[in-house]
This record gives sequence, structure tokens and C-alpha cells, in this order.
Amino acid sequence: MISIPLIRRGLTSDILGRHIYLFGAGSATTEVLRRLAEAGAQEGTVVLSEEAGTRVRAAVLFRPHVRLGAMPLFSTIATLALTEALGSNGAPATPMWPDQVAIDGETVARGVVDIAPTGDRPSHVILGAEIDVPALEAHRGASTDWNVAIAAFLNALDRWTAEYAARRISSNRMVPSPRFCQLSCTTNATSAMSGSPTAS
Repeated sequence: MISIPLIRRGLTSDILGRHIYLFGAGSATTEVLRRLAEAGAQEGTVVLSEEAGTRVRAAVLFRPHVRLGAMPLFSTIATLALTEALGSNGAPATPMWPDQVAIDGETVARGVVDIAPTGDRPSHVILGAEIDVPALEAHRGASTDWNVAIAAFLNALDRWTAEYAARRISSNRMVPSPRFCQLSCTTNATSAMSGSPTAS
């Protein structure tokens, strides 16, 4: 069961998770967070939902100072952070183009991106995750502590966005680090081999 206090114990970010909202089954986290963003919610606000034994969803609010042209690269952060959070030594995760995370070739989660453009810049960006609980735990061979997993996802988002900001040399150009390429370039290689993915 998801517990906001337990998630907060595992957070290392000063921004992500200052405000966390938890909803029950059937809640659309991205839509809820979009409304909060339009009402002036702070960057780092998190919305979570849990459908017991089936799906876990998370959405995180960002207000990046970048142009819309930078969004394709910025958006990959959701999938990269999710890959980092869900992978383990026994079941390493791989990012799959454009937004999926796979273990042993099977999709176990997907990154979620929602952009609200205002002129040539976004007023806000929502990066999130949708996790297939049965698929993930089948590959892990064990149940998942979702408080630990969600905290790991938020911490990974914080690290990737910090790396993006540190290496961005203009509003729409960035020099990727070897670490960034290690995961993000995997999505491009997968795309080239498999072609356009089936929409899900």
C-alpha cells in the first residue's frame, strides 16, 4: 500500500514531493495534476494513484525554462528515470522507444508526458509513469515495495532533470553526457531495429 510519509522518507530532492496527493483506483493522475497546475500548483507537485495489484500511476509537475523545441529531449527523462527506478541486478530494465520500459523484452511500464504550450514555451510539463504491477513482479519474482519504488522514481527524475539543466547550453540545445546517452540512445537504437511501435 502506498504511504505518503514512507515515500517522503526515501526522497533526496528538495523540490520533488513537497506536495504529494494520493488518489484511489481509476484516478487519472495526469488530468488531476493538469488541473492543479492550471490552478498554480508548485513545481515538484506529485499525484499518485494505486489500483491494488494491477496499476500504479505517478505524475510530477515541472515548470522548465525551455522552448518547445527542447521538449522531445526533455520528455525522454520520464522513461529514463522510470528505467533506472524499476531495474534491478536480477531483472535489468531497458528503455524502449518512445516511452516504454521493458524487462526481458516485455513491457512493464511506460513513461507519460503532458505538455501545456504557451507561445514558444510550455507553461508546465507533466512527467509521469504507469506501471503494470503483475508484469513487473512476474519478472522480479517478488512483490514490490511501492513506497521505495516511487521514491526511487522521483529521485531519478530529480537527477535527470538536474543533469539536463546542467548540460543545456541554450534553450533548445544540449550536449548529452555519457550517462545520458547510455540510456537515451538505447531508445533510438531500439526504434531503428523495430520500426514504429504499436500504440498502447
